Amino acid sequence: MYRQPAQSTNTVSRLQGMHDLSEDSWRHKLELQDRLRQLLGSHGYRMLETPVLEPTELFLRKSGGELASQLYSFTDAGSNSVSLRPEFTSPIMRHYLENAANISLPARWQYCGPVFRFDVSHPEASGQFTQVGSELIGSTEITADVELLNLAVAVPAQLGLDGWSLQLADLDILDSLLDPVGVSERARSFIIQSMPRLREGRSAVPRFLEEGRHLHLVGGANGYVDSEDAALHQAVQGLDDAQARSVLLGLLQWNSADQLGQRTPEEVVERLLRKIRGADNEDKLRQGLELASDLAVIKGEPGPALEAVRKTLASAGANQDAADRLSEVIGLLPAGKDTKGQIVLDFGLVRGLAYYNGVIFEVSHPDWPGTLGGGGRYDTLSRALGSSDAVPALGFAYNLDALIALGAS
Repeated sequence: MYRQPAQSTNTVSRLQGMHDLSEDSWRHKLELQDRLRQLLGSHGYRMLETPVLEPTELFLRKSGGELASQLYSFTDAGSNSVSLRPEFTSPIMRHYLENAANISLPARWQYCGPVFRFDVSHPEASGQFTQVGSELIGSTEITADVELLNLAVAVPAQLGLDGWSLQLADLDILDSLLDPVGVSERARSFIIQSMPRLREGRSAVPRFLEEGRHLHLVGGANGYVDSEDAALHQAVQGLDDAQARSVLLGLLQWNSADQLGQRTPEEVVERLLRKIRGADNEDKLRQGLELASDLAVIKGEPGPALEAVRKTLASAGANQDAADRLSEVIGLLPAGKDTKGQIVLDFGLVRGLAYYNGVIFEVSHPDWPGTLGGGGRYDTLSRALGSSDAVPALGFAYNLDALIALGAS
């Protein structure tokens, strides 16, 4: 006779964030997947499946530090660094670049499948979840932004969810605001990633200036490089960052491989590069942070928020074209009351992936602790993945498991 095995404290436990599905739950999930597939398919988005396992480098090229810290990575039997797929955008752009000769633009793809992320801040949310989304490659037109935003809004409506909120921003507006200041690309990246914390306003600027000094974004009042780093500064003069990293890595491995301590050579090189290229003077960084904080505090209904944005741009003598473009996009979006949700502008918003530019957005719900989904435009990702040309692109993804947990039906 078969006997139920006794409970044991040595029983292998599953990872948090990874859940078994009963047949009824599985069928419900498949039904919702199919409805979303039909929704996206009706707008010309064809299904594309990408591998669950990809080279780690694919997700590090321009993902930013946040995603890099969330990867499930390992070295395979062939000594290759590989990672479980944390998102679909980079694999889909890789697919396009590998097959561009046979693909007519604009190209529209949709996807649905498991992704894997580890969240240090919320380990209980780590593990596997299902992403569903779409990518539109090859169009710079306003109509492309509107198409993706309308589809993103249509997803919760298709599943019978209401009470959601779509927070919308545009990184081109922040770039326009910083252009007259003339901060370096590294300082600009620092300011962009600081936007959520700059929602406190100008009172937060001294704290970020101190962070900038610690990161060697500034080299004193006039961007002065310490004399001890002058030789290294001269060695990489005129090189782009990729070439400079190669030079510094070679020097490091030749001269001080035994002095790395707990840091990897790559980590030491990044710190050196930041330090010796700290060419921004402190006044420039302060001015950039102050203007960015003025923008970061702007949040609310599109009309009043856009008016506040225009005033901020005007006070800095910045170009208004990006604000005009966003205004046109907003004018073509559906009214909130017709979608059972609301659309708000939030200029303290920054997506966790560094490849975004232009319009970005996230969708949230008061009954869900994190974001339900989000996306935006990523016109420079193609170059980060090895293309000689920028390929305009944008897309979005939802956490299907979160939508189901909220009662999607």
